[in-house]
Amino acid sequence: MSCWEVLGLPADADKRSIKRQYANLLKQHRPDEDPEGFQRLREAYEQALAWADWQQEVVVEAEESIPVDWLETQPEAPRPEPRPAEPQGPSPSQRLAMQCLEAISATNLADRVAQARLYGCERDFEHGLLMHCLAQEDSYALTEAAIGQLHWLTPWQREDLPVGATEQLRNKLMGLAWSRLTGASHDNQRFLDLARQLGASPWLQTLDARQWLNRCLAMALLQAPHWSEAWFDAICAQQGWKQTGHHSPCPEPWWSQLLARSHCATFLEQQTRLATTADSSDAKAARMLFGRLDEDARMRLSMTFGAQDWAACEALYRTVESRHPELLEDRPELAPDTWRPLRRQPPIMAVPLAILGASTWMSWQFEYLLGGSFFSSVLDMLMRALLLGVVAWGLSACCKVLCRGAWRLDQSLHARFGHWLSVRRPAPLPIRESLWVGLLGGLIYLAGGTPAAGTYFGILGALAVMSRRRTFGRGPSVFARLYERIPGDVLIGLCLGLLVPLVLLGNALASNGALAVNQGLQAWPQRTCIARQLTPPPCPSELSTLQWHSTSQP
Repeated sequence: MSCWEVLGLPADADKRSIKRQYANLLKQHRPDEDPEGFQRLREAYEQALAWADWQQEVVVEAEESIPVDWLETQPEAPRPEPRPAEPQGPSPSQRLAMQCLEAISATNLADRVAQARLYGCERDFEHGLLMHCLAQEDSYALTEAAIGQLHWLTPWQREDLPVGATEQLRNKLMGLAWSRLTGASHDNQRFLDLARQLGASPWLQTLDARQWLNRCLAMALLQAPHWSEAWFDAICAQQGWKQTGHHSPCPEPWWSQLLARSHCATFLEQQTRLATTADSSDAKAARMLFGRLDEDARMRLSMTFGAQDWAACEALYRTVESRHPELLEDRPELAPDTWRPLRRQPPIMAVPLAILGASTWMSWQFEYLLGGSFFSSVLDMLMRALLLGVVAWGLSACCKVLCRGAWRLDQSLHARFGHWLSVRRPAPLPIRESLWVGLLGGLIYLAGGTPAAGTYFGILGALAVMSRRRTFGRGPSVFARLYERIPGDVLIGLCLGLLVPLVLLGNALASNGALAVNQGLQAWPQRTCIARQLTPPPCPSELSTLQWHSTSQP
């Protein structure tokens, strides 16, 4: 209600009428009986007096603006009606609106709006409040409250509000909302509450505003330092981004980038979970590439790797490179230069062939030449090779355990003296790959002497020299591919199928060797001399060809 409606007077009433009407109404609204009515009456009385004073000032200024000389020179002319001049200061409505805007906040906005309506200065109050919201830096809460109370930036706002000011306010609200979203991106629950609050804001209910909100939420999610799949699903459910049957409300290309980051986070979570499971090849590969290990732990883990484990690492890296290349920038430990140098490829056949050669020499020297049979010599050779293989496996395991604590020393020795300690290329690690080979050669020397040790080290040296040539490196790769493609039972059957014929062939060659003259035929000539009567006595120890093959005379 305006002040004139409260007093029951017209808008052009003078001060005398206002005071008389106030005295009459004061009897009805006594301060002790009706304090609210008295307060309303008092405010209306003061506002009406201020309005009357302002009208009187306008009339006086209009009269003084007419020149006296002009009136004296034209007495016959009718006096024009005095035209009210433009007011120089703020109007009473503007002064009342300024009083209502003092110390205004989001909490007392409703009371101030009601007060402005009571004073009849609602229009000036809204204009002043709009300018106040534009002038203040941090006025988001007040602006939100004003939008809810006065319906700004909606189809129900006042038509006389300046368009430029409202658009400026809209841009300011968008900037404040974006800063609040980016500031809450580190707290998932706070971000969800803020997104829900923005989704319910009246000024964000138009189609363009909803698209802007979806775009801002998508960009804030992409820029968030930490990602949570539950957080992303909650935002999608709240905004309706994953609704089936139509296009997603989230605009492109942000929706595709969000899906890519979601898939990447799911993949990363799977690998992190796999790294804590049993020691399978995939688990070891996930632990090597995604385990966040330090240098010592990575080195100790690499010592337990086999060919299948390194193949799993290569397959996992190819998957990351093709499907999730953004992980290569976020995680430097995925770079191949970090984990590929840890892979060691010692010769597979060198030590077994050297053991087999030394065992063959010892069986030949200590078994066959001393009168043993071929089969017993072969069996002795195989048993000795098996025993040396078990000893070699034990020495290799001990050196690996020793190298876990002294791998830095091993790397230092390899860098300084690796090329001098071995002729094989690439040079082996001194402690991890060469120490147990030398210890095994010492045991072979104690068991078989210098010839056996010479055979052992001679085979190793010959294979090491051959490894320096590029053509020799193709052989191990062929055997490795055959080992990966051919099943294990087929390989065992193939080895046994080759071993048995070789043993039988060796036995046949050993049994059919050249003999000395009359070796093993001492008894046969004696029986021949007894059977043949034509042979002159005494019976010769050596028979001629004619005596052996001549037919008997009748």
